[in-house]
Amino acid sequence: MRINYRTQRLVSRAILESRIKRWFKAKRKISPPPSRLLSKLQSPRNGIHVTLDIEERKEFIGLIREMYKTRSIVEKYREHYSRRPRLFYKNVFGFPPRESQPVFIIWGPFNIHFIFKKNDLIAFWRKVRWGPGSGGFYPVGDTDIKIKDLRGLISFGRLERHLKETNDIVRHESVHSFENFILKRRPPCGSKSLLFFNIKSELNGYLHNFRSAKKKREMKMNEWARIGFGLEAADLIDEYLGYEETKKRIRNLKSKIRKAKSKKSKASLYNKLIMLKIRLEQKKKKRKKYLSLHLKTVNQVKKALVFMPVGVLQRIICETNYERLHKKIPETVRVYMKMRYEWYNGR
Repeated sequence: MRINYRTQRLVSRAILESRIKRWFKAKRKISPPPSRLLSKLQSPRNGIHVTLDIEERKEFIGLIREMYKTRSIVEKYREHYSRRPRLFYKNVFGFPPRESQPVFIIWGPFNIHFIFKKNDLIAFWRKVRWGPGSGGFYPVGDTDIKIKDLRGLISFGRLERHLKETNDIVRHESVHSFENFILKRRPPCGSKSLLFFNIKSELNGYLHNFRSAKKKREMKMNEWARIGFGLEAADLIDEYLGYEETKKRIRNLKSKIRKAKSKKSKASLYNKLIMLKIRLEQKKKKRKKYLSLHLKTVNQVKKALVFMPVGVLQRIICETNYERLHKKIPETVRVYMKMRYEWYNGR
């Protein structure tokens, strides 16, 4: 099989980023310098050996430095506030929790997650003028977070009946935090580019829900998450196209035509109605095209996760144009399997 060099470089970078994230998840007694850690992760005792050029090496050394820095910021506030969660809540959001509200905080390596009971979360939404939803994330630069060091590291979510569902929300929001604060993925300017950027970002957040699960509870949880992602993607597409707005304008015009008294005004309104209906049909075609693209991508993601770890696929999704993603994913899977086969057979 002939391998595309660019795809091989992309898979190599994805494998290495996944290893770096895995290394930081566990508690370590020693924190080696970034260059030494990178060399160690490039050539592990038991795993695919990855080669990097000078620019790629600089990029990953910078990434490791950023992860060390972020971990130290979180640890600093954890040491200071872990036994005073209500004071920390007030200092972060700028207002105290409700009198009877319990404050639960999960201190992750790269984000800080606040967990709310259902009624407390509704009150919180009203206060910050957000939601509804099961979770949320404050990006870098959001002035609602009063402690500047923590902008881009704060997220929140609802306390679910089962711990696994709660952890699922935490994991989803931690992916957004990592992409926004450490990888520094900034949204593009164009409306279409922004649409695809948002869909890819949400896909990365939901990626672990596309894996197959053995337990019934996990299967249901993943199914609900996938349905939620599908609805979210459809809403983003409709918002970009202004689909519902056009339908609303057609309804209003029909009402005006019924109320119009003169033939001249009726004719004018009827012409406008025809033009809006033509525009709606065009938007329907575009909507169908984007939803079809979404389904193709999701199907390829499901197949890829049988052979490829979540962390590896996340980088591939980040670096690939969304419209080409459903074609790129199978190609990267073939390259990954070939690299794995060559390592396993000692070539």
